[in-house]
Amino acid sequence: MHRADGGRSMSEIRVMLVVGARPQFIKSAPLVSEILTRHRRIQLSIVHSGQHYDRQMSEVFFRQLKIPPPLMNLGAGSGSHAAQTAKIMRSLEEPMLKIRPDLVIVPGDTNTTLAAALTAAKLDVPVAHLEAGLRSGDMSMPEEINRRLTDHCSRLLFAPTRTAMRNLRREGLGKMTYLTGDTMVDALRTITPFVNRKQEEVLGRLRLSPQEYVLVTLHRPSNVDDSNRLYEIMLALRKVSRKIRVVFPVHPRTRSRLTKLKVIKESTSNGVELTQPLGYVEILSLLKNASCLLTDSGGMQKESFLFHIPCVTLRSTTEWPETLVGQSNRLVLKPSMTASTILKVVFDDTLKQKIRRLKNPFGDGHASRRIARILEEP
Repeated sequence: MHRADGGRSMSEIRVMLVVGARPQFIKSAPLVSEILTRHRRIQLSIVHSGQHYDRQMSEVFFRQLKIPPPLMNLGAGSGSHAAQTAKIMRSLEEPMLKIRPDLVIVPGDTNTTLAAALTAAKLDVPVAHLEAGLRSGDMSMPEEINRRLTDHCSRLLFAPTRTAMRNLRREGLGKMTYLTGDTMVDALRTITPFVNRKQEEVLGRLRLSPQEYVLVTLHRPSNVDDSNRLYEIMLALRKVSRKIRVVFPVHPRTRSRLTKLKVIKESTSNGVELTQPLGYVEILSLLKNASCLLTDSGGMQKESFLFHIPCVTLRSTTEWPETLVGQSNRLVLKPSMTASTILKVVFDDTLKQKIRRLKNPFGDGHASRRIARILEEP
């Protein structure tokens, strides 16, 4: 993936990695480490879109995952999907023209992913999509639109699973697709020893005991932007908290919605423990020791599966169907069904034993090594 350009050495490959949100930092970290330590021909530039601008959703992940500081932060901030995507594209065009990368890597399915892919494609710069081929089938999800469009304007597609490979082949993209495994498995292999050392401190600070709480993470607009739905979710969590503790690290977007609903104090007094956003090591420490996870995050579904923790997903579809095997992950659309589903999972010891025996379909932890080698191919 290199070309002679403006007197540049034929052995040098300029790669730009564009990230902007928590899931992208996580899935990119092992690839960044692999490139910097073993592939010196690849000249890597990291650009941060600024899509996640809260410190706990951005800087702390760079530090904990040991990602080098980005070359620049575009300061995209919040806004509608169209406004945010357009702002990233406008801001990214100039540095892309200046750096003249041979390849632009875009991880995941955020607005940053699509914006960077479109900008590169318009400038005739090859795009590589990290975590390609995921499909939920729900076109009402912005992430589904982002991942489909990104795949179809990319020249290299790195599929994390066999299911993702099949999706891409059905769409006529098989010739440019590589089955690499999932870089999140690589990331967990690297960071789990730190989690093991940190978990006692994290649990102690929150006065938690292993397997005696439910962990909650919610941030999708479909759950937190609808006031009635969000209120119903909080009612369900209060029901759960009568039987087992509920710990809810609150995403900045979700906290804003809860503040408008004026339910933060009421929820806390009724047993739902709301905390500030947590770093990657801290959230994994809580997940690894939880009795159950309630989430609407794609990445958390997968992390839960890999840690053998039962998951309840407050969505009607998932881009990770592998997690549904053995009822490790259960999809729930109606908030009114959330409490009963969580409590059924929490007290089902047979289910938990079965989940611990499930095989990992996401790869062997060496996806980053495969991807870096592909990047160096002529």
